[in-house]
Amino acid sequence: MPAHEGLAALKIDRTRQKSRFQVLPWFACIVAIGLGFASPELVKRFQAVEVSLVPAAKVSSTDAPGTGGTAPELSAAGYVIADRQSTLAAKVTGRLVKMNVSEAQHVKQGTVIAEVDHRELDATIEQVRAEKAEVSAEIERLKRALEQAEKEMKWQEAPLAIIDAEMREIQVTLADAQRRYERDKKVAERDAIPTTTVDDRLTEIRAAEAKLRTAEQRKIEAQRRTVVMESQIAVARSAIMVAQAREHSVHSRLKVLETQLLDYFVVAPFDGVVTEKMAEVGEIVAPISIGGNMARGSIITLADWTSLQAEVDVAETQIQNVKVGGRAAITVDAFPQKVWPGKVRRSLPRADRSKATVKVRVDFLERGDAVLPDMGVRVRFLPENAPAGAESGLVKERLMIPKAALQGSSDAPYVWIAEENRARKRSVKTGESENESIEIVSGINAGDKIVVKNADKIQDDNQRIKTE
Repeated sequence: MPAHEGLAALKIDRTRQKSRFQVLPWFACIVAIGLGFASPELVKRFQAVEVSLVPAAKVSSTDAPGTGGTAPELSAAGYVIADRQSTLAAKVTGRLVKMNVSEAQHVKQGTVIAEVDHRELDATIEQVRAEKAEVSAEIERLKRALEQAEKEMKWQEAPLAIIDAEMREIQVTLADAQRRYERDKKVAERDAIPTTTVDDRLTEIRAAEAKLRTAEQRKIEAQRRTVVMESQIAVARSAIMVAQAREHSVHSRLKVLETQLLDYFVVAPFDGVVTEKMAEVGEIVAPISIGGNMARGSIITLADWTSLQAEVDVAETQIQNVKVGGRAAITVDAFPQKVWPGKVRRSLPRADRSKATVKVRVDFLERGDAVLPDMGVRVRFLPENAPAGAESGLVKERLMIPKAALQGSSDAPYVWIAEENRARKRSVKTGESENESIEIVSGINAGDKIVVKNADKIQDDNQRIKTE
């Protein structure tokens, strides 16, 4: 081979190499475009989704993370009062002779608190009782007399019956004697019998007539005695009626005096605690204390311990946010570490123009014995969706996230969490929802960064993300 041909074989053809390199970029573009049309999801996977993150946090209020902070809380200050309280006084004027209670003592309804001197009234009552006993004895005597007269009246009925029978017998005998007299008189006129026989018949008639007159006289006397007895019975009955009317009058008078005697005793109208004692034994008490008469107008103040309430002043502009029956949390100034549950009882139908407030009464649902009337309190009025235990200060912490972060179906919910600019899928179990937030029971931990904005645009686990 000639030398020049060998050297030509070793020469590099740069024109062919340049044309090959010029084709490669176009080929790569065509391949990329083809892949883009063939799999858009594959392209999106390599693209970073712009998102916003919210940390999962445990909260103890109704506001969830990402909802704009905590809403202002309505609270008001006031004092403990007894909804049922009574200042007791005597109904009559007199000297206090007994005081049966002292401050802080629990008393039952009907307990005699105090007693006013009533000796004069006692003497009058004893006198009336004696009069009543005397009238009762007189009624008993009259009843016995009436009973005796009625017995004698019955005894008198028997002799009258006997007299009536005798008179009928005599009348029969008289009629028979008259018949025989007429017969014998006619026979004697014919001289059939002696005239002495006729005289005998006439004597029999005269004897029968005499007996009849005697029986009639006896009957009249018996009837007269009966009339007298009937009159005595009527008088006895009238006397008994008069005595019974007098007894009723005396009994009524005694009842009035005994009722007046009750006015000398001050009695507890309900179960409660003595909060104040204003009078002592030996002082003069009266229904109303009039200046200058040196008489006490009140004896004690009694409060129903079961009716203690918190009375607070709520601003007029906030009163529409207080609902009757709503839940409340009560804190007593003397026990700042303790929170008692409460319930709104009512708003008083009047406002204080000087303070522009309305008084609201709140019941203690639970209360310690150390809570006393006139202690300072503060009441927090809770919203309807406040968590259970908020009124007792025992709120359970819950892991809350915005509802916008929750993806998937109700049967298989999940969220995206951010880890090193990558979206990681986490299956979760949800709890109660609250406004724009929802409770997460399991699946994530407090502090995990949850994707909220554009969470629905994340296509696959481990996709790249970037924060706004």
